[in-house]
Amino acid sequence: MSPAVAAVVDYCRISYDKRGDSEGVETQHLENVESAEELCEEITGTYVDNDLSAFSGVERPEYQRLLADMAADKVRLIIVRHADRLHRDVEEVTQFIKVARAHKVKLYSGMKGSFYNLEKAAGRKELVADTLSASYESDHRGERVSDARKRQARNGVYGGGIRPYGWGVDTGRVRSVCINPRAPISERRYEDRPVLDMTQHNEEEAAEIQRWAKELLAGVPTDQLLRDLAKRGVKTASQNDGRSLKRRGKVMEAQGWSARTIKQILTHPRTSGHAVHQGKIVRRDAYKPIIPEDTRQALITLFADPARKKSPGNTPRWLGSLIALCDRCDDGTVATVRNNSRGEPVYRCRSKGHCLAKAEALDAYLARVLVKRLSREDVQDLLPVNVDVDVAALREEIVTLNQAKKNAARKFALNQWDEETADEVITTATARIAEIRETFRQASADSPLAEFAASDDAQRTWDGLSLGRKREILKLLVTVKLLPTDRRRNVPVKDCVIITPNKPTPPQPGRLAA
Repeated sequence: MSPAVAAVVDYCRISYDKRGDSEGVETQHLENVESAEELCEEITGTYVDNDLSAFSGVERPEYQRLLADMAADKVRLIIVRHADRLHRDVEEVTQFIKVARAHKVKLYSGMKGSFYNLEKAAGRKELVADTLSASYESDHRGERVSDARKRQARNGVYGGGIRPYGWGVDTGRVRSVCINPRAPISERRYEDRPVLDMTQHNEEEAAEIQRWAKELLAGVPTDQLLRDLAKRGVKTASQNDGRSLKRRGKVMEAQGWSARTIKQILTHPRTSGHAVHQGKIVRRDAYKPIIPEDTRQALITLFADPARKKSPGNTPRWLGSLIALCDRCDDGTVATVRNNSRGEPVYRCRSKGHCLAKAEALDAYLARVLVKRLSREDVQDLLPVNVDVDVAALREEIVTLNQAKKNAARKFALNQWDEETADEVITTATARIAEIRETFRQASADSPLAEFAASDDAQRTWDGLSLGRKREILKLLVTVKLLPTDRRRNVPVKDCVIITPNKPTPPQPGRLAA
């Protein structure tokens, strides 16, 4: 309620109302009422900021209203439980003191059992000191919690939170969890949930992550990977765990996989077994990695490549779509699949509609040609030769180069080097780091043909691949050109296409560190 003129009021605040029932501020108000009775006063107005912090930057509507009423001479006495209910910031308490002194407003603390004499320097100092003490205790408590979390991470102990995809093995134990903590005590419900060992892989999910890495490093576009996940019905961690997602207190419908989620999982240090605290690696190799560190670095480089930015358009659903060329145009124009007048999917030139090869028959023919080639004993000759890399030495070189860049910038700032010298060192180091990253990528890149090197059944291996991987193999091994087709004749599919083998070009080795 709004206080009367020159009223006795109290201010109540609690930072975190977990239950949402305002029990904390109600208790404060009752204590303040008792303090008023001891002073032979009666509280006629109450200002309440529930579930709001007193730190600067957080808007407290009732506190702002209290200041306004003080400035309007509507308040003569404020009762609080403790100084930290009003402020935890020196700037705010300084402003409060100015308004209180200007309008003769008194401040009483129930826990101190006395007034703050704001007309005296000692009284003002006491209020500021109590405010700083509360701020220190809060900061110190936060630092202790942060240090404990960091210590846990360094020791390889999971610090809690939502289960990351790829991790968590059932220990056989359960713990009781309240599923409606904001309900009254008599109405709360509990359920038993399994206790997971978060240092171990969830084998099924870990295998998915490894599959994604192979697909992407083999050249499969992310949107093609997402289509494959949807086709196979792969669930996210929240879907597997039956978690309900909330945003701003409202339950959100799970949206499934996205390119952003895939990137976050594959590039997160934990995926390579590193312990992380507040986004920084605090211990390397704390857990068994799902993918090697070099593979993670190769993926980081891959995602950062501007050439990978996907262009607008639908994800191809056919083996040869946007790969097969129109032989009649003979200018690089590709073919896509559209329905003909009878509703049959056919390949047609994107430019002028040339070619009418039936899509299902052509894709099956292309698959037979590829499987036949991949069934030969010399299939290893098609594989690119990976670069031999001293990973540890290159990683140390990157650390040294980054330090050299920092030193150059520091010496320029201290006028020890001129701009040209510093720029030359930084540019050279940056170029070398990019070169090392490319060496990592080449060494870790997974050829789309890798599975066939150890396969004794090319057909079975082909059938187990995603469409995205099959398309990469098609682009790697052959060039496909589609011939014009007479729509009045049923032309055999082999007469509608020219297939020319490509010459594989193995990657060139990157320069190793001296």
